[in-house]
Amino acid sequence: MKRIVFIVNPAAGNGRAQSKWQTIRPQLTLQHEVYVTEFPRHGVALAREICAVKKETLLIVIGGDGTVHEVIEGCAGAAHVSITLLSAGSGNDFARTFTAVQSAKEIEQLASDSTKKQLMRMGNIATKIQQAIFVNNTGFGFDAKVVFETNRSLWKRRLNRFGLGKLAYYGVVVKEMLSYRPSAMELVVEHQTYRFQNVWFVVVCNQPYFGGGMKISPKSNPEDDTLEVTVVANISRWKLLLLFGTVFIGWHTKIKAVHSFSGTLFQFSFAETTIGHADGEYCGELKPGERAEVKLLPQTWAMPVK
Repeated sequence: MKRIVFIVNPAAGNGRAQSKWQTIRPQLTLQHEVYVTEFPRHGVALAREICAVKKETLLIVIGGDGTVHEVIEGCAGAAHVSITLLSAGSGNDFARTFTAVQSAKEIEQLASDSTKKQLMRMGNIATKIQQAIFVNNTGFGFDAKVVFETNRSLWKRRLNRFGLGKLAYYGVVVKEMLSYRPSAMELVVEHQTYRFQNVWFVVVCNQPYFGGGMKISPKSNPEDDTLEVTVVANISRWKLLLLFGTVFIGWHTKIKAVHSFSGTLFQFSFAETTIGHADGEYCGELKPGERAEVKLLPQTWAMPVK
């Protein structure tokens, strides 16, 4: 039998993670360990502590995309620890592609299977002053500014109480759409250089979804050895709003302003200071002319397979 470990982020979903944990814990019949995050990036340290025990482990994260991002970072390269998520955040894009659970029964079914797991790739974003891993996606520009402002929003915390955290995201989208200033950008895909004017955002994806279910990169597959980059440039504010309406079904890729590339190494720089994110978490900003580099890492993480 596998070792069963939980990492719970009680702050995720404005307390929704804690509520779900209190519901599920009495239903568990198997012996388990529990770790609770207490501050930002605590999940990384807890995950490393868990991985130090060299025993086949099922690690269940109860939180949102930010929490599972931290845990996967801490478990990078530890193939004996399989990671799954019981979603309790506001975006929950991880659960749309990777193995996730919803009940104590599903958790115990995964724990009883000692063989079925898959090694997954992760990406890395590096700038002049910092770097971060990503499992879902990383981006700079309008989308990162929206994520940054949403995470600071009081409305997100208020709406999360009712499971409506996405409404705060959409509200910030409209607000930033009226004020955001697009920038010129240079993009290098492998060794080919592309230049764009009036870039709203660039996002590099390891799986299709971002922003709470928007299918920004339909061709992205976390099981392959490539990443996909999407650039949105030279589009009016109101057409951009319409574009977001088509993203949920992937039709935006037919729009002239949307440019897509595949590869394993990307570099980009902007003419204006631009904010970035990795899996929806702020990862710094690029000053004019500074370059970011995105690539697939050799490190993997283990995902249980149902």
